[in-house]
Amino acid sequence: MLGTDQLVAGWIAAIPGGRLGAVAAVLAAIGLTALVLDAFEIIFVVVPIVIPPLLIRVDDARWVAVLVLLTLQASFLNPLVGYAVMMTRTVLKQPIDTLALLRSLLPYLLAQAALLLTVLLLPQLTHIGESAADRSRKPPPISNEELERRFQQMVPPSEPPPLNFGPK
Repeated sequence: MLGTDQLVAGWIAAIPGGRLGAVAAVLAAIGLTALVLDAFEIIFVVVPIVIPPLLIRVDDARWVAVLVLLTLQASFLNPLVGYAVMMTRTVLKQPIDTLALLRSLLPYLLAQAALLLTVLLLPQLTHIGESAADRSRKPPPISNEELERRFQQMVPPSEPPPLNFGPK
């Protein structure tokens, strides 16, 4: 309503570094929002604003989706406000030392970061078992007759209005 989506789309379009730079910058932004928002808030507030302009710039939706999901998964373990961490603290009903919590989560966070970096640098991992045709955004060719038939199905011709030759 206030044009924030257009502002963000402009920022994403201006990110240098090609598709890798754009994806890395958006993932970093999502990661930063995880410091103050939980994964559900990110999904409903941040993702609808930043992912559409990113997908305009980056043609591999599956790769972007996997990276966003890995980033969101890491946000569940965010030691500050991650949902899994908050639920654990609630269930235990006792204070947990943040440093001890970070030490216990560190192996998981490092594994998550390694996987995220691997998928970021090797996008073909998200396309294992896919044919080249499956990877293309290009629709299959369609004849003019088939196009006309589909158009007629969607919008059947309307009846012409009755002729009116003045007041009755």
